Amino acid sequence: MTKHSESLLFATLLTLAGGLQDTYSYALRGHVFVNALTGNVVLLALSLVNGDFMQISHYLVQILAFALGVYLSARIVFSERHFFGIHWQPFILFGEVVTLFAVGFLPHNFDNLANFLMATCCGIQVNTFRKFKDINFATTMCVGNVRTIMHHLAGFHHTKKHEHRHRSRTVFYIVFVFFFGATVGSFFLPILGIRTIWISALFLLFAFILLHIEHRA
Repeated sequence: MTKHSESLLFATLLTLAGGLQDTYSYALRGHVFVNALTGNVVLLALSLVNGDFMQISHYLVQILAFALGVYLSARIVFSERHFFGIHWQPFILFGEVVTLFAVGFLPHNFDNLANFLMATCCGIQVNTFRKFKDINFATTMCVGNVRTIMHHLAGFHHTKKHEHRHRSRTVFYIVFVFFFGATVGSFFLPILGIRTIWISALFLLFAFILLHIEHRA
């Protein structure tokens, strides 16, 4: 029986949240991709060459926040502790929910703090939840996922093994879900403004409930 933490439903909820966060941070919080570390590195390099020192710190903080999130996640994963009676996996998700909910209250003069918090959450999520239905893919970005799609597509065409086709289709679905999450964010931005991030928190709350039920059982 597939665990909730490795189910496609769980991966869908995390990916919807990831796609929405990137739309939100780029459109409303200063043109920063809190999920896309590569994009921020490129923008950092451009700012450095142009001598735009305010922008240098702007992008550097996001890169460091993402790295901090990965580090914090790894410390929790290695400890395998329970926190307040909650297994470490749902505890991490609950922390993300609370953080993103708080971001929705931050006005635009706190955009850097909002992006820092979101990038930290993304780093935590991408390091904590990496394998679903025996397939490794990311719920917060698409580059590696596209590589996985094409790798297994080539594997299917070469070997005719249905395992490759299944994996290629599954990860293609995840990329589409990321796109759909970004679309949902774009639709609600004019309606909810900075509180649009609460939709991402809602997706993660549903994921938390699934995990909590699993570990309570």
